[in-house]
Amino acid sequence: MKVDSIMEDFLVCAFSNKSLRFMTEKELAVVNAQLHDRQLFFYCGAPLNFELTSALMSETQAYIYPVIDDIIYLQKQTAIVSKNRTHNPLKRVTQKDTDQFYQDFGFSDNPDLNFPKDLRSHKLGESHISELASLLPKKGNSFLSISTHDVDAIHNLTYRNSYGLHFHMDFSLGRLKAIQCDLPQNTIFVLGEMNCLPFKNDSIDGLISFDYLNNYEKEVQNQAYLELKRCLKEDGVSILLYDKAKPLVPKNQLKSDQLSKKAFSIVAPWKKIKLPNIIFYPIDNSNLTNGNFVANPSFG
Repeated sequence: MKVDSIMEDFLVCAFSNKSLRFMTEKELAVVNAQLHDRQLFFYCGAPLNFELTSALMSETQAYIYPVIDDIIYLQKQTAIVSKNRTHNPLKRVTQKDTDQFYQDFGFSDNPDLNFPKDLRSHKLGESHISELASLLPKKGNSFLSISTHDVDAIHNLTYRNSYGLHFHMDFSLGRLKAIQCDLPQNTIFVLGEMNCLPFKNDSIDGLISFDYLNNYEKEVQNQAYLELKRCLKEDGVSILLYDKAKPLVPKNQLKSDQLSKKAFSIVAPWKKIKLPNIIFYPIDNSNLTNGNFVANPSFG
């Protein structure tokens, strides 16, 4: 795996939010022995069905996250645990559910890693790429792009910018694999969730998510906003696209946080409130043509 020791400074366990480290060959051998004794399971309850060649382990050694084909599986459901730590230890997971899980995450002989059309993010036009690029930091230790098959947009947004590490995260394994060969070789690929970002506090300098945030339930939107505030550096910048025609729940929370920070800067300047630059970028889907953005997104 690329730059292993550096990645350990950024990634955290999806359950504990504590640091992760790469497992040693000796530890992997022990885990693989436990596999053959059927002692290990994925969090959903499906038995671990393959030997590990690379994996990350939590500080408490309770959670293991596999690394397969240079993709780090950091979703909760792909964590490897003992039986008593599965989602419901007392419930039997049916063979049908187990087979579906293996297929969805590429753990079966015939995985189905194609992603449906509704997971295809719309391609950004040149004018919007230029505008978004101007909003992102020009340099930093880390940059995170999220959920897209638009490889050109990622290249153009990071062109001439200088970041130590580039992470690309998606919740869709199929979409992640589809662009893996088209991004720079030093890109670190992560299977994760927007509402449970597997990154340390204050670790991300620049972030852009192509996934429409308000396509999700209210609880997911709010948790994603909290995760952004946690992971971004104080001077970090994140840009999240959203559908202008739908309500965006965290928008009011951002306004409230901005007012609070301004008020405290006046009445209690010694009290610091962390609030990175979180930009919600509206897209008018009614003016989409041939998969390209042609409308002014009314960014303010």
